[in-house]
Amino acid sequence: MNDITAVAGQLARLRESLQHKQFELDETVLCSQAERSRSIQFIAKLMQACRGHDRELDSKLAKLKQKLDGQPALTALDQDLAAIEKLLQQHSTALEESISLTAGAIELGSRQLKSLKGFPEETRKSLKAFLAAPNGYGLSDHQRRVTQLLEFYQQAIKIQLLPANLPPLDSAGHSQASASKETTGAEEASACLDGKVYSRIADELQRLITELDFAGAVGESLAEIRRQLLMGMDHNLLAESCLQVIQLIIEGTREERKSSRAFLTALNESLSSVHFNFTESLDEGRALQQASQTSRVALDNEVQAIDDTLTRHHSSEALKDAISEHMATIGLLLREREIMTARELHLITRLSTMEAKLRLMKEETAEYKKRLTIQKHKLFLDSLTQVHNRAALDERLELEYKRWLRYRTPLCLAIIDIDHFKNINDNYGHMAGDKALKVVAKALQKSLRDTDFIARFGGEEFVVLLPNVNPDKFETPLENLRKAIKSIPFRFRDARVEITISIGATLFKEGDQPSDAFERADKALYGSKHGGRDRVNTDLG
Repeated sequence: MNDITAVAGQLARLRESLQHKQFELDETVLCSQAERSRSIQFIAKLMQACRGHDRELDSKLAKLKQKLDGQPALTALDQDLAAIEKLLQQHSTALEESISLTAGAIELGSRQLKSLKGFPEETRKSLKAFLAAPNGYGLSDHQRRVTQLLEFYQQAIKIQLLPANLPPLDSAGHSQASASKETTGAEEASACLDGKVYSRIADELQRLITELDFAGAVGESLAEIRRQLLMGMDHNLLAESCLQVIQLIIEGTREERKSSRAFLTALNESLSSVHFNFTESLDEGRALQQASQTSRVALDNEVQAIDDTLTRHHSSEALKDAISEHMATIGLLLREREIMTARELHLITRLSTMEAKLRLMKEETAEYKKRLTIQKHKLFLDSLTQVHNRAALDERLELEYKRWLRYRTPLCLAIIDIDHFKNINDNYGHMAGDKALKVVAKALQKSLRDTDFIARFGGEEFVVLLPNVNPDKFETPLENLRKAIKSIPFRFRDARVEITISIGATLFKEGDQPSDAFERADKALYGSKHGGRDRVNTDLG
Protein backbone atom coordinates (compact mmCIF):
# COMPACT_ATOMS: atom_id res chain seq x y z
CA MET A 1 0.00 0.00 0.00
CA ASN A 2 2.83 2.34 0.82
CA ASP A 3 4.43 1.58 -2.56
CA ILE A 4 1.24 2.52 -4.38
CA THR A 5 1.05 5.78 -2.46
CA ALA A 6 4.68 6.59 -3.27
CA VAL A 7 4.14 5.89 -6.98
CA ALA A 8 1.01 8.02 -6.99
CA GLY A 9 2.98 10.87 -5.41
CA GLN A 10 5.73 10.56 -7.99
CA LEU A 11 3.15 10.54 -10.79
CA ALA A 12 1.56 13.68 -9.37
CA ARG A 13 4.91 15.43 -9.18
CA LEU A 14 5.74 14.27 -12.70
CA ARG A 15 2.38 15.58 -13.96
CA GLU A 16 3.01 18.90 -12.23
CA SER A 17 6.51 19.09 -13.74
CA LEU A 18 5.14 18.32 -17.21
CA GLN A 19 2.48 20.99 -16.85
CA HIS A 20 5.15 23.47 -15.76
CA LYS A 21 7.34 22.55 -18.73
CA GLN A 22 4.35 22.83 -21.06
CA PHE A 23 3.63 26.27 -19.66
CA GLU A 24 7.27 27.32 -20.23
CA LEU A 25 7.11 25.91 -23.77
CA ASP A 26 3.93 27.87 -24.48
CA GLU A 27 5.56 31.03 -23.17
CA THR A 28 8.65 30.38 -25.33
CA VAL A 29 6.47 29.89 -28.42
CA LEU A 30 4.55 33.09 -27.70
CA CYS A 31 7.81 34.96 -27.11
CA SER A 32 9.23 33.56 -30.35
CA GLN A 33 6.12 34.59 -32.26
CA ALA A 34 6.32 38.06 -30.72
CA GLU A 35 10.00 38.32 -31.64
CA ARG A 36 9.22 37.21 -35.20
CA SER A 37 6.42 39.77 -35.39
CA ARG A 38 8.73 42.53 -34.13
CA SER A 39 11.39 41.42 -36.65
CA ILE A 40 8.90 41.65 -39.50
CA GLN A 41 7.78 45.10 -38.29
CA PHE A 42 11.43 46.22 -38.00
CA ILE A 43 12.23 45.00 -41.52
CA ALA A 44 9.14 46.79 -42.85
CA LYS A 45 10.29 50.04 -41.21
CA LEU A 46 13.84 49.42 -42.47
CA MET A 47 12.45 49.00 -45.98
CA GLN A 48 10.66 52.34 -45.69
CA ALA A 49 13.78 54.08 -44.37
CA CYS A 50 16.09 52.62 -47.04
CA ARG A 51 13.66 52.77 -49.98
CA GLY A 52 15.12 54.58 -52.97
CA HIS A 53 18.76 54.52 -51.80
CA ASP A 54 19.77 51.20 -53.33
CA ARG A 55 17.67 49.06 -55.68
CA GLU A 56 19.44 45.83 -54.74
CA LEU A 57 18.95 46.50 -51.01
CA ASP A 58 15.23 47.18 -51.58
CA SER A 59 14.93 43.86 -53.43
CA LYS A 60 16.79 41.88 -50.73
CA LEU A 61 14.66 43.37 -47.93
CA ALA A 62 11.42 42.64 -49.83
CA LYS A 63 12.46 39.01 -50.37
CA LEU A 64 13.42 38.66 -46.70
CA LYS A 65 10.03 39.99 -45.60
CA GLN A 66 8.27 37.50 -47.88
CA LYS A 67 10.30 34.65 -46.41
CA LEU A 68 9.51 35.78 -42.85
CA ASP A 69 5.80 35.83 -43.67
CA GLY A 70 6.15 32.11 -44.49
CA GLN A 71 7.54 31.48 -40.96
CA PRO A 72 10.68 29.53 -41.95
CA ALA A 73 13.40 28.43 -39.54
CA LEU A 74 15.52 31.43 -38.59
CA THR A 75 18.69 29.55 -39.50
CA ALA A 76 17.45 29.40 -43.09
CA LEU A 77 17.69 33.20 -43.25
CA ASP A 78 21.39 33.46 -42.36
CA GLN A 79 22.51 33.91 -45.97
CA ASP A 80 19.87 36.60 -46.68
CA LEU A 81 20.73 38.47 -43.48
CA ALA A 82 24.46 38.34 -44.28
CA ALA A 83 23.84 39.75 -47.79
CA ILE A 84 21.65 42.57 -46.39
CA GLU A 85 24.21 43.38 -43.69
CA LYS A 86 26.92 43.66 -46.36
CA LEU A 87 24.77 45.94 -48.52
CA LEU A 88 23.98 48.12 -45.49
CA GLN A 89 27.69 48.42 -44.74
CA GLN A 90 28.40 49.38 -48.36
CA HIS A 91 25.56 51.91 -48.28
CA SER A 92 26.86 53.35 -45.00
CA THR A 93 30.36 53.73 -46.47
CA ALA A 94 29.01 55.37 -49.64
CA LEU A 95 26.84 57.70 -47.54
CA GLU A 96 29.83 58.75 -45.41
CA GLU A 97 31.86 59.46 -48.56
CA SER A 98 28.99 61.47 -50.04
CA ILE A 99 28.59 63.49 -46.83
CA SER A 100 32.36 64.10 -46.69
CA LEU A 101 32.47 65.28 -50.33
CA THR A 102 29.41 67.49 -49.82
CA ALA A 103 30.89 69.03 -46.66
CA GLY A 104 34.14 69.75 -48.52
CA ALA A 105 32.27 71.38 -51.39
CA ILE A 106 30.23 73.49 -48.96
CA GLU A 107 33.39 74.59 -47.15
CA LEU A 108 35.10 75.53 -50.43
CA GLY A 109 32.06 77.40 -51.69
CA SER A 110 31.69 79.19 -48.34
CA ARG A 111 35.30 80.40 -48.45
CA GLN A 112 34.82 81.74 -51.97
CA LEU A 113 31.57 83.49 -51.00
CA LYS A 114 33.25 85.08 -48.01
CA SER A 115 35.72 86.87 -50.28
CA LEU A 116 32.96 88.44 -52.43
CA LYS A 117 31.77 91.98 -51.78
CA GLY A 118 28.64 93.89 -52.68
CA PHE A 119 26.02 91.87 -50.81
CA PRO A 120 23.11 93.86 -49.33
CA GLU A 121 23.23 94.29 -45.56
CA GLU A 122 20.47 91.79 -44.84
CA THR A 123 21.98 89.18 -47.16
CA ARG A 124 25.42 89.78 -45.69
CA LYS A 125 24.06 89.05 -42.19
CA SER A 126 22.34 85.89 -43.45
CA LEU A 127 25.59 84.81 -45.13
CA LYS A 128 27.54 85.42 -41.92
CA ALA A 129 25.03 83.33 -39.97
CA PHE A 130 25.25 80.60 -42.62
CA LEU A 131 29.06 80.49 -42.44
CA ALA A 132 28.98 80.36 -38.64
CA ALA A 133 26.42 77.55 -38.52
CA PRO A 134 27.66 73.95 -38.00
CA ASN A 135 27.74 71.63 -40.99
CA GLY A 136 25.02 69.39 -39.61
CA TYR A 137 24.93 65.66 -39.10
CA GLY A 138 23.06 63.82 -41.84
CA LEU A 139 22.79 64.01 -45.59
CA SER A 140 19.56 66.03 -45.41
CA ASP A 141 21.35 68.71 -43.36
CA HIS A 142 24.09 68.98 -45.98
CA GLN A 143 21.55 69.06 -48.83
CA ARG A 144 19.75 71.93 -47.09
CA ARG A 145 23.04 73.81 -46.73
CA VAL A 146 23.86 73.22 -50.42
CA THR A 147 20.46 74.72 -51.34
CA GLN A 148 21.19 77.77 -49.18
CA LEU A 149 24.66 78.05 -50.71
CA LEU A 150 23.20 78.01 -54.23
CA GLU A 151 20.79 80.80 -53.26
CA PHE A 152 23.74 82.94 -52.10
CA TYR A 153 25.60 82.15 -55.32
CA GLN A 154 22.56 83.16 -57.36
CA GLN A 155 22.55 86.57 -55.66
CA ALA A 156 26.34 86.81 -56.08
CA ILE A 157 26.03 86.21 -59.83
CA LYS A 158 23.39 88.92 -60.10
CA ILE A 159 25.63 91.34 -58.20
CA GLN A 160 28.70 90.48 -60.31
CA LEU A 161 26.79 91.00 -63.55
CA LEU A 162 25.69 94.53 -62.59
CA PRO A 163 27.98 97.49 -63.43
CA ALA A 164 29.36 99.52 -60.55
CA ASN A 165 27.06 102.51 -61.04
CA LEU A 166 23.82 100.57 -60.56
CA PRO A 167 22.04 100.65 -57.16
CA PRO A 168 22.62 97.71 -54.81
CA LEU A 169 20.25 94.76 -54.52
CA ASP A 170 18.05 93.87 -51.59
CA SER A 171 17.90 90.41 -50.03
CA ALA A 172 15.47 89.24 -52.73
CA GLY A 173 17.86 90.29 -55.47
CA HIS A 174 15.83 93.38 -56.56
CA SER A 175 17.05 96.95 -56.87
CA GLN A 176 16.53 99.15 -53.84
CA ALA A 177 15.70 102.19 -56.02
CA SER A 178 12.13 103.47 -56.26
CA ALA A 179 9.61 101.73 -58.52
CA SER A 180 9.73 104.51 -61.13
CA LYS A 181 13.52 104.39 -61.31
CA GLU A 182 13.55 100.60 -61.29
CA THR A 183 12.12 100.25 -64.80
CA THR A 184 14.49 102.86 -66.20
CA GLY A 185 17.43 101.35 -64.33
CA ALA A 186 16.62 97.89 -65.67
CA GLU A 187 16.50 99.18 -69.23
CA GLU A 188 19.81 101.00 -68.76
CA ALA A 189 21.34 97.93 -67.13
CA SER A 190 20.40 95.69 -70.04
CA ALA A 191 21.97 98.21 -72.41
CA CYS A 192 25.22 98.79 -70.53
CA LEU A 193 26.08 95.51 -68.83
CA ASP A 194 29.80 95.37 -68.36
CA GLY A 195 31.25 93.19 -71.12
CA LYS A 196 34.48 92.78 -69.18
CA VAL A 197 32.64 91.01 -66.36
CA TYR A 198 31.05 88.61 -68.84
CA SER A 199 34.41 87.97 -70.46
CA ARG A 200 36.04 87.27 -67.11
CA ILE A 201 33.32 84.81 -66.09
CA ALA A 202 33.45 83.09 -69.50
CA ASP A 203 37.23 82.86 -69.32
CA GLU A 204 37.17 81.38 -65.80
CA LEU A 205 34.43 78.93 -66.79
CA GLN A 206 36.30 77.61 -69.82
CA ARG A 207 39.47 77.23 -67.71
CA LEU A 208 37.49 75.32 -65.13
CA ILE A 209 36.27 72.93 -67.82
CA THR A 210 39.86 72.18 -68.82
CA GLU A 211 40.46 70.83 -65.31
CA LEU A 212 37.56 68.36 -65.60
CA ASP A 213 38.02 64.90 -67.05
CA PHE A 214 34.79 63.06 -67.83
CA ALA A 215 34.33 60.51 -70.58
CA GLY A 216 31.29 59.83 -72.74
CA ALA A 217 28.38 62.18 -73.26
CA VAL A 218 29.26 64.33 -70.23
CA GLY A 219 32.78 64.98 -71.52
CA GLU A 220 31.47 65.79 -75.00
CA SER A 221 28.89 68.23 -73.59
CA LEU A 222 31.55 69.99 -71.50
CA ALA A 223 33.83 70.22 -74.54
CA GLU A 224 30.97 71.73 -76.56
CA ILE A 225 30.26 74.35 -73.87
CA ARG A 226 33.96 75.27 -73.79
CA ARG A 227 34.03 75.54 -77.58
CA GLN A 228 31.06 77.93 -77.45
CA LEU A 229 32.78 79.97 -74.74
CA LEU A 230 35.96 80.25 -76.82
CA MET A 231 33.98 81.25 -79.91
CA GLY A 232 32.10 83.93 -77.95
CA MET A 233 28.87 83.09 -76.18
CA ASP A 234 25.80 85.31 -75.96
CA HIS A 235 25.86 87.04 -72.56
CA ASN A 236 22.28 86.01 -71.90
CA LEU A 237 23.29 82.33 -72.11
CA LEU A 238 26.27 82.57 -69.77
CA ALA A 239 24.37 81.99 -66.51
CA GLU A 240 22.56 79.05 -68.07
CA SER A 241 25.90 77.60 -69.19
CA CYS A 242 27.21 77.87 -65.61
CA LEU A 243 24.25 75.85 -64.40
CA GLN A 244 24.74 73.33 -67.21
CA VAL A 245 28.37 72.84 -66.18
CA ILE A 246 27.31 72.22 -62.56
CA GLN A 247 24.65 69.74 -63.68
CA LEU A 248 27.13 67.94 -65.94
CA ILE A 249 29.67 67.69 -63.11
CA ILE A 250 27.00 66.16 -60.85
CA GLU A 251 25.85 63.82 -63.63
CA GLY A 252 29.43 62.75 -64.46
CA THR A 253 30.19 62.06 -60.80
CA ARG A 254 26.95 60.10 -60.45
CA GLU A 255 27.73 58.00 -63.54
CA GLU A 256 31.23 57.19 -62.27
CA ARG A 257 29.83 56.15 -58.89
CA LYS A 258 27.13 54.07 -60.60
CA SER A 259 29.73 52.33 -62.76
CA SER A 260 31.90 51.55 -59.73
CA ARG A 261 28.91 50.28 -57.76
CA ALA A 262 27.80 48.06 -60.67
CA PHE A 263 31.27 46.55 -60.93
CA LEU A 264 31.51 45.90 -57.18
CA THR A 265 28.00 44.39 -57.13
CA ALA A 266 28.84 42.08 -60.03
CA LEU A 267 32.12 41.14 -58.37
CA ASN A 268 30.34 40.42 -55.08
CA GLU A 269 27.77 38.23 -56.84
CA SER A 270 30.52 36.35 -58.68
CA LEU A 271 32.41 35.80 -55.43
CA SER A 272 29.24 34.55 -53.73
CA SER A 273 28.62 32.14 -56.61
CA VAL A 274 32.21 30.89 -56.51
CA HIS A 275 32.04 30.51 -52.73
CA PHE A 276 28.81 28.48 -53.01
CA ASN A 277 30.22 26.24 -55.75
CA PHE A 278 33.46 25.85 -53.86
CA THR A 279 31.60 24.76 -50.71
CA GLU A 280 29.55 22.25 -52.70
CA SER A 281 32.65 20.94 -54.45
CA LEU A 282 34.47 20.62 -51.14
CA ASP A 283 31.56 18.65 -49.64
CA GLU A 284 31.40 16.48 -52.75
CA GLY A 285 35.16 15.86 -52.62
CA ARG A 286 34.96 14.81 -48.98
CA ALA A 287 32.01 12.51 -49.71
CA LEU A 288 33.91 10.92 -52.61
CA GLN A 289 36.97 10.44 -50.44
CA GLN A 290 34.89 8.74 -47.75
CA ALA A 291 33.05 6.56 -50.29
CA SER A 292 36.32 5.60 -51.98
CA GLN A 293 37.86 4.62 -48.66
CA THR A 294 34.78 2.58 -47.73
CA SER A 295 34.80 0.84 -51.11
CA ARG A 296 38.50 0.04 -50.82
CA VAL A 297 38.04 -1.46 -47.35
CA ALA A 298 35.08 -3.52 -48.60
CA LEU A 299 37.11 -4.75 -51.59
CA ASP A 300 40.01 -5.73 -49.33
CA ASN A 301 37.59 -7.57 -47.07
CA GLU A 302 36.17 -9.53 -50.02
CA VAL A 303 39.63 -10.48 -51.24
CA GLN A 304 40.51 -11.63 -47.70
CA ALA A 305 37.23 -13.54 -47.54
CA ILE A 306 38.07 -15.33 -50.81
CA ASP A 307 41.44 -16.26 -49.36
CA ASP A 308 39.76 -17.62 -46.22
CA THR A 309 37.26 -19.53 -48.36
CA LEU A 310 40.00 -21.21 -50.31
CA THR A 311 41.55 -22.31 -47.01
CA ARG A 312 38.34 -23.59 -45.38
CA HIS A 313 36.50 -25.38 -48.21
CA HIS A 314 37.76 -28.63 -49.68
CA SER A 315 34.70 -29.44 -51.75
CA SER A 316 34.79 -27.97 -55.24
CA GLU A 317 31.04 -27.32 -55.27
CA ALA A 318 31.03 -25.49 -51.96
CA LEU A 319 34.14 -23.57 -53.01
CA LYS A 320 32.49 -22.61 -56.30
CA ASP A 321 29.38 -21.34 -54.56
CA ALA A 322 31.38 -19.32 -52.04
CA ILE A 323 33.64 -17.83 -54.70
CA SER A 324 30.61 -16.88 -56.86
CA GLU A 325 29.02 -15.05 -53.92
CA HIS A 326 32.22 -13.10 -53.25
CA MET A 327 32.66 -12.27 -56.96
CA ALA A 328 29.10 -10.91 -57.10
CA THR A 329 29.88 -8.65 -54.18
CA ILE A 330 33.12 -7.53 -55.85
CA GLY A 331 31.13 -6.77 -59.03
CA LEU A 332 28.82 -4.51 -57.06
CA LEU A 333 31.80 -2.75 -55.53
CA LEU A 334 33.36 -2.22 -58.97
CA ARG A 335 30.12 -0.72 -60.28
CA GLU A 336 30.10 1.63 -57.30
CA ARG A 337 33.69 2.56 -58.17
CA GLU A 338 32.55 3.40 -61.73
CA ILE A 339 29.84 5.67 -60.33
CA MET A 340 32.41 7.35 -58.07
CA THR A 341 34.71 7.80 -61.08
CA ALA A 342 31.90 9.57 -62.94
CA ARG A 343 31.31 11.78 -59.90
CA GLU A 344 35.02 12.56 -59.77
CA LEU A 345 34.99 13.57 -63.45
CA HIS A 346 31.99 15.81 -62.80
CA LEU A 347 33.78 17.33 -59.82
CA ILE A 348 36.89 17.98 -61.93
CA THR A 349 34.73 19.66 -64.58
CA ARG A 350 33.11 21.86 -61.93
CA LEU A 351 36.50 22.78 -60.49
CA SER A 352 37.77 23.63 -63.99
CA THR A 353 34.75 25.87 -64.50
CA MET A 354 35.41 27.56 -61.16
CA GLU A 355 39.06 28.04 -62.09
CA ALA A 356 38.06 29.67 -65.39
CA LYS A 357 35.58 31.93 -63.58
CA LEU A 358 38.20 32.92 -61.01
CA ARG A 359 40.69 33.64 -63.78
CA LEU A 360 38.11 35.84 -65.52
CA MET A 361 37.33 37.64 -62.25
CA LYS A 362 41.05 38.17 -61.68
CA GLU A 363 41.42 39.65 -65.17
CA GLU A 364 38.36 41.91 -64.70
CA THR A 365 39.63 43.05 -61.30
CA ALA A 366 43.08 43.75 -62.74
CA GLU A 367 41.51 45.75 -65.58
CA TYR A 368 39.36 47.72 -63.14
CA LYS A 369 42.40 48.33 -60.94
CA LYS A 370 44.25 49.58 -64.01
CA ARG A 371 41.35 51.89 -64.84
CA LEU A 372 41.33 53.21 -61.28
CA THR A 373 45.08 53.84 -61.46
CA ILE A 374 44.67 55.72 -64.74
CA GLN A 375 41.73 57.65 -63.31
CA LYS A 376 43.70 58.54 -60.18
CA HIS A 377 46.56 59.70 -62.40
CA LYS A 378 44.15 61.84 -64.42
CA LEU A 379 42.69 63.33 -61.25
CA PHE A 380 46.11 64.81 -60.50
CA LEU A 381 46.76 66.05 -64.05
CA ASP A 382 45.71 69.32 -65.63
CA SER A 383 43.86 68.14 -68.75
CA LEU A 384 44.99 71.12 -70.86
CA THR A 385 48.72 71.30 -70.11
CA GLN A 386 49.22 67.67 -68.97
CA VAL A 387 51.28 68.77 -65.97
CA HIS A 388 50.12 68.24 -62.39
CA ASN A 389 47.12 70.19 -61.13
CA ARG A 390 46.43 71.99 -57.87
CA ALA A 391 45.25 68.85 -56.06
CA ALA A 392 48.54 67.14 -56.92
CA LEU A 393 50.42 70.25 -55.76
CA ASP A 394 48.73 70.14 -52.35
CA GLU A 395 49.68 66.48 -51.91
CA ARG A 396 53.27 66.87 -53.12
CA LEU A 397 53.83 70.09 -51.13
CA GLU A 398 52.74 68.32 -47.95
CA LEU A 399 55.11 65.43 -48.71
CA GLU A 400 58.09 67.69 -49.48
CA TYR A 401 57.34 69.80 -46.41
CA LYS A 402 57.40 66.72 -44.14
CA ARG A 403 60.63 65.59 -45.80
CA TRP A 404 62.12 69.05 -45.25
CA LEU A 405 61.12 68.95 -41.57
CA ARG A 406 62.77 65.57 -41.14
CA TYR A 407 66.01 65.95 -43.11
CA ARG A 408 66.35 69.77 -43.33
CA THR A 409 67.54 69.57 -46.94
CA PRO A 410 66.98 72.90 -48.78
CA LEU A 411 63.57 73.24 -50.42
CA CYS A 412 62.70 75.99 -52.91
CA LEU A 413 59.15 77.06 -53.81
CA ALA A 414 58.68 79.23 -56.91
CA ILE A 415 55.59 80.75 -58.52
CA ILE A 416 55.75 81.35 -62.28
CA ASP A 417 53.41 83.69 -64.14
CA ILE A 418 53.23 84.15 -67.93
CA ASP A 419 53.70 87.84 -68.71
CA HIS A 420 50.91 89.67 -70.54
CA PHE A 421 48.98 86.45 -71.04
CA LYS A 422 45.71 88.35 -71.30
CA ASN A 423 47.09 90.19 -74.33
CA ILE A 424 47.66 86.85 -76.07
CA ASN A 425 44.02 85.90 -75.48
CA ASP A 426 42.74 89.33 -76.52
CA ASN A 427 44.93 89.69 -79.62
CA TYR A 428 45.03 86.12 -80.92
CA GLY A 429 42.10 84.38 -79.22
CA HIS A 430 41.77 81.73 -76.55
CA MET A 431 43.06 79.01 -78.87
CA ALA A 432 46.39 80.81 -78.97
CA GLY A 433 46.28 81.17 -75.18
CA ASP A 434 45.70 77.41 -74.80
CA LYS A 435 48.58 76.68 -77.15
CA ALA A 436 50.86 79.04 -75.23
CA LEU A 437 49.99 77.32 -71.93
CA LYS A 438 50.77 73.91 -73.42
CA VAL A 439 54.08 75.05 -74.89
CA VAL A 440 55.19 76.80 -71.70
CA ALA A 441 54.21 73.83 -69.50
CA LYS A 442 56.10 71.40 -71.74
CA ALA A 443 59.21 73.62 -71.83
CA LEU A 444 59.20 74.08 -68.06
CA GLN A 445 58.78 70.37 -67.42
CA LYS A 446 61.58 69.54 -69.86
CA SER A 447 63.95 71.98 -68.15
CA LEU A 448 63.46 70.57 -64.65
CA ARG A 449 65.16 67.65 -62.92
CA ASP A 450 63.36 64.36 -62.39
CA THR A 451 63.17 65.11 -58.67
CA ASP A 452 61.60 68.54 -59.24
CA PHE A 453 57.86 69.10 -59.38
CA ILE A 454 55.68 71.42 -61.45
CA ALA A 455 51.94 72.04 -61.32
CA ARG A 456 49.52 74.43 -62.95
CA PHE A 457 48.22 76.54 -60.10
CA GLY A 458 45.45 78.21 -62.06
CA GLY A 459 45.07 80.38 -65.12
CA GLU A 460 48.54 81.28 -66.39
CA GLU A 461 50.34 80.52 -63.10
CA PHE A 462 52.56 77.52 -62.35
CA VAL A 463 54.21 76.42 -59.11
CA VAL A 464 57.59 74.68 -59.01
CA LEU A 465 59.14 72.77 -56.10
CA LEU A 466 62.92 72.26 -56.15
CA PRO A 467 63.93 69.83 -53.36
CA ASN A 468 67.54 69.41 -52.24
CA VAL A 469 68.65 72.50 -54.18
CA ASN A 470 71.89 74.42 -53.55
CA PRO A 471 70.75 77.25 -51.24
CA ASP A 472 73.48 79.56 -52.53
CA LYS A 473 72.65 79.02 -56.19
CA PHE A 474 68.96 78.18 -56.25
CA GLU A 475 68.32 81.16 -58.54
CA THR A 476 70.37 79.48 -61.30
CA PRO A 477 67.83 76.79 -62.28
CA LEU A 478 65.08 79.41 -62.14
CA GLU A 479 67.03 81.68 -64.48
CA ASN A 480 67.43 78.70 -66.80
CA LEU A 481 63.65 78.29 -66.80
CA ARG A 482 63.15 81.97 -67.63
CA LYS A 483 65.67 81.81 -70.50
CA ALA A 484 64.18 78.56 -71.83
CA ILE A 485 60.73 80.13 -72.11
CA LYS A 486 62.02 83.34 -73.67
CA SER A 487 63.85 81.38 -76.37
CA ILE A 488 60.72 79.50 -77.48
CA PRO A 489 60.00 80.29 -81.17
CA PHE A 490 56.28 80.54 -80.57
CA ARG A 491 54.17 81.29 -83.64
CA PHE A 492 50.43 81.49 -84.10
CA ARG A 493 48.84 81.97 -87.52
CA ASP A 494 52.20 82.95 -89.04
CA ALA A 495 52.73 85.65 -86.42
CA ARG A 496 55.63 85.39 -83.96
CA VAL A 497 54.48 85.80 -80.37
CA GLU A 498 57.12 86.48 -77.73
CA ILE A 499 56.49 84.74 -74.42
CA THR A 500 58.24 85.65 -71.19
CA ILE A 501 57.68 84.66 -67.58
CA SER A 502 58.10 86.29 -64.20
CA ILE A 503 59.24 84.19 -61.25
CA GLY A 504 58.94 84.73 -57.50
CA ALA A 505 60.84 82.28 -55.31
CA THR A 506 61.80 81.55 -51.72
CA LEU A 507 63.47 78.92 -49.55
CA PHE A 508 61.78 77.25 -46.60
CA LYS A 509 63.21 78.50 -43.31
CA GLU A 510 62.91 77.61 -39.63
CA GLY A 511 59.36 77.82 -38.29
CA ASP A 512 57.79 77.91 -41.76
CA GLN A 513 54.43 76.45 -42.66
CA PRO A 514 53.76 75.84 -46.39
CA SER A 515 51.48 78.90 -46.42
CA ASP A 516 54.33 81.10 -45.12
CA ALA A 517 56.66 80.09 -47.95
CA PHE A 518 53.84 80.51 -50.46
CA GLU A 519 53.13 84.06 -49.28
CA ARG A 520 56.80 85.02 -49.63
CA ALA A 521 56.99 83.52 -53.12
CA ASP A 522 53.80 85.35 -54.10
CA LYS A 523 55.22 88.60 -52.71
CA ALA A 524 58.43 88.01 -54.70
CA LEU A 525 56.37 87.41 -57.85
CA TYR A 526 54.57 90.70 -57.25
CA GLY A 527 57.96 92.41 -57.05
CA SER A 528 59.06 90.71 -60.28
CA LYS A 529 55.92 91.90 -62.07
CA HIS A 530 56.29 95.49 -60.90
CA GLY A 531 60.03 95.42 -61.54
CA GLY A 532 59.58 95.10 -65.28
CA ARG A 533 58.60 91.42 -65.73
CA ASP A 534 60.74 88.75 -67.44
CA ARG A 535 62.86 88.31 -64.34
CA VAL A 536 63.47 86.18 -61.25
CA ASN A 537 62.88 87.77 -57.87
CA THR A 538 63.48 86.12 -54.49
CA ASP A 539 62.28 86.75 -50.96
CA LEU A 540 64.12 84.85 -48.24
CA GLY A 541 62.28 86.59 -45.43
